[in-house]
Amino acid sequence: MMEEALTALLLANAGVSAMVGDRVNWSARPDDAALPAVTLHRISGRRDQTSSGRSGLVDSTVQIDTWGRTFKEAKLLARAVILALPHARTLTGGIVLQGIFIDSESDSFEGDAPEPLYRTRIDISVWHKEATE
Repeated sequence: MMEEALTALLLANAGVSAMVGDRVNWSARPDDAALPAVTLHRISGRRDQTSSGRSGLVDSTVQIDTWGRTFKEAKLLARAVILALPHARTLTGGIVLQGIFIDSESDSFEGDAPEPLYRTRIDISVWHKEATE
């Protein structure tokens, strides 16, 4: 599935894994997780259609949040994540990702002083084969 392939792609990148170890999670960051960390969310998935029916490809919008104790930590992790995402077709864990495209990036924080969490949000489009399982 696309989710496992994207996770494997990030964890296999030396720059990302040096910063987060294995702290790449889907849907939510565990409350007790150390920082920095990455969370991913599949926002939508549009199945590609032709006049003959489904093409078998899906264009998924994925939100990637990089979290840090400081703005700089969240931003440096975001830069490492962006560098880890290939634009062109790639094979990861037996899953073919047809293309990964960066759509937008924004910064924010959550919580109050003295320990706010800083976040950089990266929205990407991932073209991949439709899951058949």
